[in-house]
Amino acid sequence: MTLDSSTLTYLRGEKFSNALKISYPYYEAIPDRVKLLTAISRDKKVIHLGCLDHQPLIEQKMKVGKWLHHEITQQAKKCIGIDIEKETLAYVQEKWGVNNILLRDITGAPIQEIISEKWDYAILGELLEHIDNPVHYLREIREKYGTSIQKILITVPNVMTLRILGWAAQATEVINTDHRYWFTPYTIAKVMHQAGIELDELFFANRIPLSFFGLVKQKVIKTLGSQPKYGFQYASSIVAIGKLS
Repeated sequence: MTLDSSTLTYLRGEKFSNALKISYPYYEAIPDRVKLLTAISRDKKVIHLGCLDHQPLIEQKMKVGKWLHHEITQQAKKCIGIDIEKETLAYVQEKWGVNNILLRDITGAPIQEIISEKWDYAILGELLEHIDNPVHYLREIREKYGTSIQKILITVPNVMTLRILGWAAQATEVINTDHRYWFTPYTIAKVMHQAGIELDELFFANRIPLSFFGLVKQKVIKTLGSQPKYGFQYASSIVAIGKLS
């Protein structure tokens, strides 16, 4: 999905509205996020930022094939992870024999292992919502590595998913306590634009659990030999791809 030309004028600051209504004509199959990013990484050279995840979650994710860094590493032509969590890095090195993660700050001094080669993607999987200043963070990546990395792929939580809206209707928020932000398709595009990154494409991942009737409908569609499709409100993650170079 791409934003239409009218929406882009607001994204670029050429027009302003304090109540812009945007319709998203999205009705597609919604893939699993880890499987999607793994497929995109296949035979590519990838920099995986914030790759370590929350330490208490890694072992369970490894058991079910859901720890993103391991899955990307298995499929990519070459993968380097970048993270600042020293204790978690020591844990995955000792527990799982992981040997392709650098303990570095991507916004610090340029990393020689990155700038000495050409890379297809920088992947930020559910990372940006943990960053204090996401525009500054992305701008630093573009300015330091725009000549070394072709594209950036970002996934963030979708605040407009039906599950979040359902909790809100009950005056309840359910949130990862390390998150600073929720995102919509427009706001992640705006953050990228402010960082000087040209948006290529928006799509969605991680379908939320269906109701009983939704499951019945899905089964019927599959029985008829078709692929079930959903609106973006059924996806818990927004996926945005932009050009760095």
